[in-house]
Amino acid sequence: MSTPAGRRPIVVVAVGAGLLAIASPAVPAGVNAEYRELVARYARGERALAIAGVARFSDSELGRIAQTVEAAALAAERSKAAERVKDREQGKETTEPPLPLRAAVMLHLDLDAAQRPPAGGTEQPRRCPGKQAEIAARYASVLAWHEETRSFARRFFVALANNCQWDACLLEAQRWAREGLKLFPRDAELLLSVGSTIEESATTWAGGSVVENPALAPRFREAARAAALERAAQFRQAQYRFEEALASDDGLTLARVRRGRVLWRLGDREAAQATLEKAIERAADPPLSYLAHLFLGRVHEDSGRLDQAIEHYRLSLGLEPGAQAAAALSHALRRTGETEEAREVLRRALGHAGQRAHRDPYWDYLVGNALHFREQLAALRQESLQ
Repeated sequence: MSTPAGRRPIVVVAVGAGLLAIASPAVPAGVNAEYRELVARYARGERALAIAGVARFSDSELGRIAQTVEAAALAAERSKAAERVKDREQGKETTEPPLPLRAAVMLHLDLDAAQRPPAGGTEQPRRCPGKQAEIAARYASVLAWHEETRSFARRFFVALANNCQWDACLLEAQRWAREGLKLFPRDAELLLSVGSTIEESATTWAGGSVVENPALAPRFREAARAAALERAAQFRQAQYRFEEALASDDGLTLARVRRGRVLWRLGDREAAQATLEKAIERAADPPLSYLAHLFLGRVHEDSGRLDQAIEHYRLSLGLEPGAQAAAALSHALRRTGETEEAREVLRRALGHAGQRAHRDPYWDYLVGNALHFREQLAALRQESLQ
């Protein structure tokens, strides 16, 4: 349900004489003229040529350029800080450095993607982002200093974390989301990203159930108990992040649905029920309503309330005919003795096989927050043009 991406920060890379001119009238010797021109070409839309050109630089060369530019950017920021405060007091707008820093961010991120071979199947996932993504993130950190580009920087970290999660680089996804949170504390999307990757990791982890299995042989019980405790701790971490996201944005329905699902995983059915009921009240998106009804049905079924479970499974299936809810509804009906209707539900569901207009949202639930990372990256690339 997912697949790879990124790791560890390096220093910010340079992009052109513009930023450096803010720090001093001369361009520092460490900034290669060819490199500056390549960044400018990317900003003009000549992406393939720019990526190929920067790929000829060694990692050490790019690292030296990065160090030079970060130092220049920090010096420029300090010298301009007092002036910006005065401008704000006088009601003037601050302006970002007159150079294509956004283009540099996306150039290095695209180079990073180009240097990673495509996935060779499910057994050979794509390699996670590396040094070029780190340089891109440092550029984004510089952009976070300026009001005009803070939104770009924030959305960059969201998109990078989502890309990593989609590529099954869960530790990297958490790392980049947390890096973003250092710059944008309590940002709802970044908190959702951290919680979602933790939930996915706990759900797909082969460490066993959160609930201990009494049928397990005594010699294996201690290891199983430790694994169950560790997995439960992960779910609690995810729960906490979803609650932080909702405290920041109470309208973030996906965080509420995910919180309800995690509470169910932890065995807190009462809290899970209340959370999912509230998600249903708030949900304006049919796929989220579908998931909330489906999960709430399971909470009721586990609590022995089969009539309520069937009701919510029906509502879920009504939103997504032929989806995963059909199996849940059929199972609940069979438990109540309605075997003929249970068979009919499955017959109708089988009629949709191979004819669905779109994917069942349940299949992508674990990466639901990351589904649109390609569109997010495309929007950032468009904004990098000058």
